[in-house]
Amino acid sequence: MNSMAIEFKQVGQSRFEYYFWDVYDAKLATPSGKYQFGQHPVKLSLTYLRDFAAKDIVKATNEQWQHLGKTNLIGKYDQELLALWPDIKEGETLSFITDEQGDGTFYHNDSKLGGIDDSEFDDNFLAIWLSPQTSEPTMRKQLIGEQK
Repeated sequence: MNSMAIEFKQVGQSRFEYYFWDVYDAKLATPSGKYQFGQHPVKLSLTYLRDFAAKDIVKATNEQWQHLGKTNLIGKYDQELLALWPDIKEGETLSFITDEQGDGTFYHNDSKLGGIDDSEFDDNFLAIWLSPQTSEPTMRKQLIGEQK
């Protein structure tokens, strides 16, 4: 099943700001337009509002796993993610789309990058934004459609 062939409806969206900087606009979509953690397929898209080196996105991913207490994941996927993710320019989008089985694939704009071949990765990556323990609870509520 091609994950790009799934029709997604937006659940919610939010802008991530860090101090005074707009970092990215995030959008969450599912086939039903509703979201429940651990449910697939799901599409999370981040449209960056400034340039970022891939290594900085990997570092931020590890910092978020640290926040979530997922210390076993810190550094575990660094090499694979650095091989997958390009440096991102302002206005470009990095998307993560899962299929019905929950297996995720990354896309840069509309180009397929690939995924991490580890069933533990997908929900743990999405947890950065969607876990109740996220470091950005307001953003999570906006993404899952609980508040505008």
